[in-house]
Order: sequence, then structure tokens, then C-alpha cells
Amino acid sequence: MSLNINNQLELLHDLLSLHAEEGCGSKSECEQIARLIQSIQQQNTIQSPLTNHYDHIRKYGEDGAVTSTMEQHILSHQEAFSTWLQSIKDSNY
Repeated sequence: MSLNINNQLELLHDLLSLHAEEGCGSKSECEQIARLIQSIQQQNTIQSPLTNHYDHIRKYGEDGAVTSTMEQHILSHQEAFSTWLQSIKDSNY
């Protein structure tokens, strides 16, 4: 079953929320974040608040997939999470 854009945005929000709230995550979650944002970019032809954050979120996922210090990686993005999460909500999922 393929996910539509709203399902993908909801899943992306859930993953980023968990990282932000719990301060931990896995490399596979980061890989999934990078894949989700890439898929959303390819499908989404409208301008939304999230558009401004695509590259940063994708880089977060890609870097997290190869980091040896996951907790530090997540902690270093704590300030960005609230902005990213709000932009996902504002994208009408």
C-alpha cells in the first residue's frame, strides 16, 4: 500500500515528534525521514510552509543515518524540531 501525501506528512510529523520529545531515535528512523521528505518533495507541487525546510529535514535524516552519536545528533537539532513540526502542521495534513 502506498502512502498519499497526507499519510507521509503525518508519519514524518510522528517521527520528528518522537525524536524531539524523547531525545533518541534510530538510524532506520532517520533513513525513513530522508526517504519521506524526498517522496514528499517529488509529489508536492504546491508551495507550503514545509517547502522551506525540505533540505534541512532531508539532511537531518541522512546525517542521522550515518552518525555514531545519535543522541548528540538529535540534541543538536532540538531548536529546529519545533519549526519543522509547525510547518508540517501548517501544510494541512
